[in-house]
Parts: sequence; C-alpha cells; structure tokens
Amino acid sequence: MVYVGGGSFMMGNIGYEVPEDDPNGTWITMEDGSKSYRVPFPGCSKSCFPIHKVNLSGFYINKYETTIGEYDVYTEANGLPMVYPERRELKSGNYLPDRPVYVGVDWHGANGYCQWLGEVTGLPFELPTEAQWEYAARSRGQAVRFATDTGELDFGRNSWDRHTGSFYGIDPVGSYPPNPLGLYDMTGNANEWVRDWYDPEIYEQGEQTNPTGPKDGDFWNSCKMSRGFGRQHSDASEINVYRRLPKKIDYTSGPGFRCSIDTDISLGELKSNVADKP
Repeated sequence: MVYVGGGSFMMGNIGYEVPEDDPNGTWITMEDGSKSYRVPFPGCSKSCFPIHKVNLSGFYINKYETTIGEYDVYTEANGLPMVYPERRELKSGNYLPDRPVYVGVDWHGANGYCQWLGEVTGLPFELPTEAQWEYAARSRGQAVRFATDTGELDFGRNSWDRHTGSFYGIDPVGSYPPNPLGLYDMTGNANEWVRDWYDPEIYEQGEQTNPTGPKDGDFWNSCKMSRGFGRQHSDASEINVYRRLPKKIDYTSGPGFRCSIDTDISLGELKSNVADKP
C-alpha cells in the first residue's frame, strides 16, 4: 500500500492556467486562498463542478488494482462463485491472474472483498472515497489531468497505445509507470469503484472535510461512483482524473477496484496494535 499524507486540495476540474487576457479563463480561488486564472480541462461534465476545497486526513491505498488472482482467493475462501470461469481460456488474456478484475464484480463484490481483507488482517480496509481516489490520483491534489508519471499521456510509454492496441484488451497491473505518488493504473486499464453514493450536485455543498458522499436512502442511492475510466474510454478527453462515472450498484461490466485504509498511523504500528489485541 501507499501512504497518502493528508492535506487540502481543490476537488473537481481545476483545469490549467492561462494568460489573463484569455477570454475563456475564470478566476479560481485555490486551497491556500490565492487566485489563479484557469480554463477547465475538456471532457468533464457539469458534475465535475463547482471546484471546491476538500480537507482530507491521511490514508493508505493499494498500489495496484485488485487482480483476478487476488479476487479468486477471496471467492474460494468464502465459497463464492469464481468470476467468469468459462472465459479463463480466452486468447485475449483478459482473465489471466495478473489482470485487474474488471468484469463480473459489482459494487457489493468490490466492497465485500475489502471488508474481507479487514476481517482476515484485523485492519480497517474499505473502498476509498471518491475524494480520496481523486486526491491520490492527482498525487495529493496536484493540478494534473492524468494519473501518469508526468501528468500527460505518452501513448506506448506511460499508457497503452490507443492507436495500435485493442479497446477491449486489458494489461497486467503495473504495466506502465506509476504516478509520482507511486500508484499504478489510475489512468487507463479499469475504472474503479469507490465508496460513495452518486449525487450530481454533491460538489455544490462547498468546502468539505473527509467527505463520504450522500447518505444511503436519498434520491440518488441507486448508483455508486466509479472513477478513473478504463481502457474502453480511451479518448484523452475521457480518461482524466476528474470525470465521474455513476453505475448501478449491481453493474458488473467495467469497474475494477482497489482498497484503502483510513488512518494516519503507520501500517507497522497499526499491525502491532492488532497483534496486541486479545
């Protein structure tokens, strides 16, 4: 896992700085109170706005997307059906153990896996929140468009080459360089389930601290959020770190996931605390 130090950032499509004489620009208040004249990145709907300040405590997040092989351990240990056993021999290789689990797993399956990790380790594993996911993908809230090593796309080097590769293929986890925080595949490969229920107007609430999205039971609770946009959403305007993709909670065709732990305590200390419990 990778530790992500807590802090504040401007969540949403913060865009890029432009000269003040650019008629398309807008003055944005940054997390430190300074003003920046910016134009939004393309490819993000109105649900990515308004930009708002989010304050987060530290947390850990998995370095890689959960693989099919890891998920198989979970299903076998709990007497659950294997994900698409009939597809394991397909020539595409999409179902090899080192690929992210990205079909056949709904939000309940992803959440169940993280909860199970908590049960077997004694550590408080959960799916990351939407804010945690974006903050980590942006290497603690940097104003980048993609979760690559440079913040840009270099097809064939730091992301798959959409001009030559299959839209329906998927790579082994960690095939391309990580973002500066050390996290892999937060741009491309599989989009990922997060903890929050969907609300297209949640950003309008303004500054938030450790947000977890709307509570269960409101109008929007038929969908959970996924973030990251997978390989099929390969257009550069679509795989940015700002776009929000709601999916029905039982949707099973696309999202993968990774788990997180909400804590400012080091994992070593956290493990020691668990080991000391009777």
